Amino acid sequence: MEKGADGLIAVAAGAGGHAGPQSPFALIQEIREWFDGPLLLSGSIATGRAVLAAQVMGADLAYIGSPFIATEEANAQPDYKQMIVDSTAADIVTSSLFTGVSGNYLAPSIRKAGLDPDNLAGADASAMNFGDGSSKPKAWSTIWGAGQGIGAVRAVEPAGVRIDRLAAEYQAAKEAVSRL
Repeated sequence: MEKGADGLIAVAAGAGGHAGPQSPFALIQEIREWFDGPLLLSGSIATGRAVLAAQVMGADLAYIGSPFIATEEANAQPDYKQMIVDSTAADIVTSSLFTGVSGNYLAPSIRKAGLDPDNLAGADASAMNFGDGSSKPKAWSTIWGAGQGIGAVRAVEPAGVRIDRLAAEYQAAKEAVSRL
């Protein structure tokens, strides 16, 4: 914050790509102890109900990534988009092998690259050389990241359709909570 940031994106466990290790409950709670500015929560957020839950926990906004990979407008390979649709949280593998930093990746993409997602070696971030010309599969080009919320993604569709659904789910969740 001393560098002048106006807000924070808290990347919790379950996020796609380089995910944090903490539960969103613990992460938001601890950040709110020292920061009262704009706070976004990322990690497994794929429905309007999850957006509302992020706000109830203390985040101002939700940061949604993986569901928008599976939209018509996304500049992602069609196979990547379809793999998100076909996968669930059980298909997410956490590994440091590909970048040296712990990240969440789609197990089918790891298998497609000829590796066993259940038996991946770890990697030491300090020893990583991203320009080494290695033939090892690369994150985001052949090994695809995704968050654990992808089970809610049912189709590749226009982003506007996904946004409209999120808004409707959010409103329905608010109404359901008000009846409790």
